[in-house]
Amino acid sequence: MSHDHDHSGHDHTHGHDHGGHEHGAHEHHHHEPPAGATNLVTCPVMPGNQVDPAWAEQRGLFRDYQGTRYWFCCADCGPLFDADPARYTNAA
Repeated sequence: MSHDHDHSGHDHTHGHDHGGHEHGAHEHHHHEPPAGATNLVTCPVMPGNQVDPAWAEQRGLFRDYQGTRYWFCCADCGPLFDADPARYTNAA
């Protein structure tokens, strides 16, 4: 008896995707704004996330671009912003 096993269509990563991804197609590990925070701004990279500027500045999660300061919801957003700031500032 022959047992031919074709694994060409199987995912051998066991559910772990380690490939590249487009921004917006994945979830960031961001932090919710502190309870009671009232001075919230929108993250320019992840517009669905609100950011407390004071919280972001304590963690270095901000950039100054063309005279305006932008705050980020997580550490992943800074490098994305740096790669194409005009993309995110025009959308904001």
